[in-house]
Amino acid sequence: MVIDRHKINKRKVLLYLTLGLFCIFLACLSTNYDYDLFARLIVGERFIEHGILPFKDFLSYTPTHPWYDHEWGSGVVFYFLIKHFNAVGLLIFQALMMFFTAVFVIKTQRLQKHALPASITFMAIFLVLYLRLNPDLVRCQLFSFLFFSIFLYILEGTRKGKFKNLIWLLPPIVILWNNVHGGVVSGIGLIAMYFAGAILEKKPWKKYLLALTASGLLLVVNPYGVKYLDFLFSATTKQRTYIVEWWPFFAYRHILYYLPPSLYALFAFICSFIKKQKIDITKTIVLTVTLYLGLAHVKLLSLAVIAAASLCYNDMVSLFVKFKKVLRNIEKSIYAAIIILACFIPLFSPLAPRADLEKFPFYEIEFLKINNIKGNIVVPFALGSYASYKLYPDNLIYMDGRYEEVYNDEEFMTLKHYEMVAPNWKDIIEKYPTEILMPHRTSSVYEVLKNDPEWVHIFDGRKCGIFVKKGQEKFSYFEPEYNIDYYRNTMFKHGDFTND
Repeated sequence: MVIDRHKINKRKVLLYLTLGLFCIFLACLSTNYDYDLFARLIVGERFIEHGILPFKDFLSYTPTHPWYDHEWGSGVVFYFLIKHFNAVGLLIFQALMMFFTAVFVIKTQRLQKHALPASITFMAIFLVLYLRLNPDLVRCQLFSFLFFSIFLYILEGTRKGKFKNLIWLLPPIVILWNNVHGGVVSGIGLIAMYFAGAILEKKPWKKYLLALTASGLLLVVNPYGVKYLDFLFSATTKQRTYIVEWWPFFAYRHILYYLPPSLYALFAFICSFIKKQKIDITKTIVLTVTLYLGLAHVKLLSLAVIAAASLCYNDMVSLFVKFKKVLRNIEKSIYAAIIILACFIPLFSPLAPRADLEKFPFYEIEFLKINNIKGNIVVPFALGSYASYKLYPDNLIYMDGRYEEVYNDEEFMTLKHYEMVAPNWKDIIEKYPTEILMPHRTSSVYEVLKNDPEWVHIFDGRKCGIFVKKGQEKFSYFEPEYNIDYYRNTMFKHGDFTND
């Protein structure tokens, strides 16, 4: 049988080009930036423009511990993109992260015995689920999901005997991964899974142990040295009861939203056992652990989806072999649909920043700036990063999404008690010097403050209300700009971070 390699190469090129277009389209669907993007940009600017990497917090007025920024490298990348390519740089970054993750998923699929041809339909489903799990543009964990797919490819290829020495790339990659996101622990864990699988399958295991040991030792290659390991362990094991994305799949508000990717990973897990005379122990370990982690913490569900798509492609697709003709027609339709969708990319204004009025307090922050209202401010946990980016150094925040990187659990709980109007809710203003409060308009504390004689309600924005201490409400009252285009154009203009 003669294999037409030219035809195969043309199919590969068509597949990857179509996937690239689809990734750009999916990136354009996101209207949101991650809440913590702005804290990342602050670090990135200080490093690129001033050669400074913060080891102590300078944005808040509350007690903090040394700043262990496990995402400092991500901040450098994000600021570089904003500086040189404006908002479109972040969008292209999102698309590239999705694309290369998909590429390594396909490459891992091809390592399987009797591998079936790559399917645009299968990969389109994978990418849609991936976007559902990661809807915000440019989150730092996108690095972790890409590196996880690379690790899976190298480890699976090593196990299959395809690669002899590629496993020794893992420790150097750990150095890079470790300095852009703390999710590096998932890579270390993946090596450990393959090590355990090799032992249980009675196959050569020393190379996995050596790679695991070297990777673990190289975790100390970071700006914080050995002390970073204590932080990494603490952050990995921390109970984040009030952080929604760390809730389990079975939390009441998660089930419907996360049901499709969860069913996908579960379906893949079940398919891996159908018509199998012998259990693939390593594969079962990887699928079981990632599925468990994804159901325990929905933030990690992407790992389960990546593992399922990479290792169970044959298992899932083989169930539909009776419908070959139908599948071929669907394949052709998906190619055509993606090309048509790509024509609509300009309608999403890919060059413009994503200014989401439902997510960020544009009017409220602008009101404080134009009226020169200075002082320490308490904002909702998620909004602290944006507030710092816009108001520093005139306003210091109580806390933002850097949580375990900077803040103590005591201050976090004090903020939660304030927001829930617990019996000790006033601790936040009695323990710390506070001049401005900016709660969500839908929160309980907002209603309480409106009737509190010690605080004066001075402004309502789309998301939050603003209160100042009694006696400090006299100022020149200017209305903020309400044209959304103004906020698109000024999205990444910020305060002065060089004054600390």
